[in-house]
Amino acid sequence: MYCLKAYLNKSTGEKQTSTLKIDQKEFGDVTAVYIEGLVEGFHDNLDAEFGAGIEIYPDGVKEWMADFKYCEFWCMPEFGTALSEIPDETQGLVYKKYNGLYGVILPVVSEEYKCVLCGNNDESVLAKLFSWYEGINRINALAFMCAEGENPYELLKKCAKKGAELLNNGLRIREERRYPEIFEYLGWCSWDAFEIRVCEDDLLKKCEEFKSKNIPVKWAIIDDMWAEVRDFYNIEYTEREEMFELMHASKLYAFTADPYRFPNGLKHCIDGIKDYGIKVGMWHPTTGYWRGIDPEGPIFREHKDCLTRAYKGIFVHSYELEKAYKYYNAIHDYFRESGAEFVKIDNQSSMANCYKGQTTIGQAARSYHKAMEASVGEHFDNCMINCMGMASEDMWNRSVSPISRCSDDFKPENREWFAKHITQCAFNSLIQGQFYYCDWDMWWTDDSQAAKNSVLRAISGGPIYVSDMLDRSREEILKPLAFDDGKILKCDKPCMPTKDCLTEDPVKSGKIFKVQNTCNNSGIIAVFNLDENKRTVKGTISPMDAEGIDGEEFAVYEHFSREVKILKKNERFDLELESADDFKLYIIVPIVDGFAPIGRVDKFISPASIKSVVGGNIELVENGEYAYIENGKLVIDRN
Repeated sequence: MYCLKAYLNKSTGEKQTSTLKIDQKEFGDVTAVYIEGLVEGFHDNLDAEFGAGIEIYPDGVKEWMADFKYCEFWCMPEFGTALSEIPDETQGLVYKKYNGLYGVILPVVSEEYKCVLCGNNDESVLAKLFSWYEGINRINALAFMCAEGENPYELLKKCAKKGAELLNNGLRIREERRYPEIFEYLGWCSWDAFEIRVCEDDLLKKCEEFKSKNIPVKWAIIDDMWAEVRDFYNIEYTEREEMFELMHASKLYAFTADPYRFPNGLKHCIDGIKDYGIKVGMWHPTTGYWRGIDPEGPIFREHKDCLTRAYKGIFVHSYELEKAYKYYNAIHDYFRESGAEFVKIDNQSSMANCYKGQTTIGQAARSYHKAMEASVGEHFDNCMINCMGMASEDMWNRSVSPISRCSDDFKPENREWFAKHITQCAFNSLIQGQFYYCDWDMWWTDDSQAAKNSVLRAISGGPIYVSDMLDRSREEILKPLAFDDGKILKCDKPCMPTKDCLTEDPVKSGKIFKVQNTCNNSGIIAVFNLDENKRTVKGTISPMDAEGIDGEEFAVYEHFSREVKILKKNERFDLELESADDFKLYIIVPIVDGFAPIGRVDKFISPASIKSVVGGNIELVENGEYAYIENGKLVIDRN
């Protein structure tokens, strides 16, 4: 498929091409590229930071989107036309060719080596392989998966599925993972509400607020930092940045809850929350706390044999399978005994800072995630949210856990943040969503952009949870997202950009930005103006924008205006959005015998409100005002 050139990088800086083998194995539309080689010279080894390179020469590339790791934990998209400008640490590449076809390259993390992409020159992309471990003189690894064709979504799915099969490390694609029932309901997280001063009294006050406002939250995360961190004691701060400085300088003293903020213990607090019909999950980072484990505390004394001094000098759990499992088992035992029913595990992409130089990145990632998932499976039936874990060594090594965050943290009242957030989530989901359901993070219902944020969460296909402060939750913002019992109206899969938005930067293109999903045989499209220059943006809407729906004629219903258009499969209509405050939500329903059910008009994902359709009769999951199209006309009814 591609012209490839490869070389080994010695630790001396010398490049070597002899004793090197590149193998391209084809599996239908998909090609797997392997590299095998041995360094010549008795005392020579491969460079730990860049052990081998494969130059990839795709032809006829017009434009591309690179999903790259821009910091230790998170990815974001970059766009361009010159291959030389593809950023380092690219973990997924989608390109469009001049002939209209698409191509994808998906780098792999194998048993020892990690592969990432970057620009090489005007004609080629460079696949870089490295182990982060000195003293290796050979490489034998699956480097990347690639494919070209008409449908980029199918190409990515096939590359991910075949890559998982070839790795044979237990990795499953998203459809093979079980979505936890608890996340089918509305949730709340303590972070933006209480931050590191979270306490039992405030948590119970928030539960009372949900009860008094009739907001059907069914689960809550007690987030950073509930535990005993003695570095917090007698420390004051006034600015949020001072708080972050304190957090990142602090160590975990004990697994138990802070005795001042939780004077009756964690179990007493969780029991109190459960009295409100709310299930509880516990947050913890892989590193204990942001500066690891306190060597003066009981964790260090009782579990010292499970710990290691990290690359950055802090104490964290060992990457070794049995030791890592023993560590997770200890903290998860405490959570389970206290009544917790799931976990959110943070700081997962810290492996380089923890284990660099101790073993290869592939080996560390495999044992690290195997231990974590074994404990979560035993204690919480695999019910967990993976967080701060978008590095490809995490993505390619979680076997069963179903949900992973796909953006960095929500920023309340930050309009610039919104454009970054939606592009992060949508394009990260394009890559990460092949393996996981994607968590688009918490948000506030009283933020000035709450309506936009609620539409985003509705179409995300992942969990929906807020982080409202005390007395600030707005029932009317949450109503369109869930039924009266708190069950969310959920889409089928992770939300992704539409095909015509895949390779153009929506903040610079002057065009509308569209994200799409499906639900109950219908398409869902949300449309936004993300233009950085605050211009009017233009574009088109078509039934074909929603990937995966069938039919020849469609009703296109806009939620907020209730306007309806009847379109053939390949027809389009023009749309303009004047400002960042303009957005649209379209429900696209196939018309069968002149009839198209829309569903509840007060719910964003209205097709999820439909239980069944027999002829022209619609049965709803929960009664209310609903709509349907009959002979080209919109009909509003109630049951």
